[in-house]
Amino acid sequence: MARPDLHRLLPHQGIASGTLEVLKWLAVAFMTADHVNRHLLGFAYPVMYQMGRLAMPLFALILAYNLARPEAFPSGSTLRVLQKLSVFAVLSCLPYMELNLAPVGWRPLNILFTLAAGTACIILLERPTLQRQLAAIALFAGAGALVEYGWAGLGIFISGWHFFRSPRLFWAGALIAFMLMLWFENANFWAMAALPVFWLSFYVHIRFPRWRNALYYYYPLHFAAMGALKILVFGH
Repeated sequence: MARPDLHRLLPHQGIASGTLEVLKWLAVAFMTADHVNRHLLGFAYPVMYQMGRLAMPLFALILAYNLARPEAFPSGSTLRVLQKLSVFAVLSCLPYMELNLAPVGWRPLNILFTLAAGTACIILLERPTLQRQLAAIALFAGAGALVEYGWAGLGIFISGWHFFRSPRLFWAGALIAFMLMLWFENANFWAMAALPVFWLSFYVHIRFPRWRNALYYYYPLHFAAMGALKILVFGH
């Protein structure tokens, strides 16, 4: 029996480059609103927290979509993404911990570590020998205990990558299951709203310039800026 094929659910034209860039900065806006509400406004605005629940799934799906392109791995793009994620994940550690975003000492590691671990997993899965598959499983299991959004975050990224490469019912189900698992992190299902937002991007064509590497720099800098504002305004 043939496996259920969902190719018809993915428009052939894909997502326009400008639209994908706008979607990325929308996720940045959601993330920033959430962090400002948390660290500078004392959770005064629930809507800003709810907006923030969409940020991580959007980041994961955008990166998964980009790395699922046929040319990503052969061109070395996937490895370059892993290198940049790793560097900026480390650079973000100090301001991230300074804002007490890691409630248990240094854990969880920030979201760039989540995306880096997920990228490393898909590099292993690009050439799926038994040894590489076992290594990917071990990395998923180990990293999930350490990074922000844990196994749910990694699962969204990896299942999304699989789905964009080969739209099968299994990977669609896995993606939805991992999205639902975010309830244990968020205590709500607002993250599920990221799915229709991402899906609509297939049908909206926006011209927008790509700001290469800007997000990598923005991530640690926005933590540092909020840390400085917190000291200036609240004295701690």
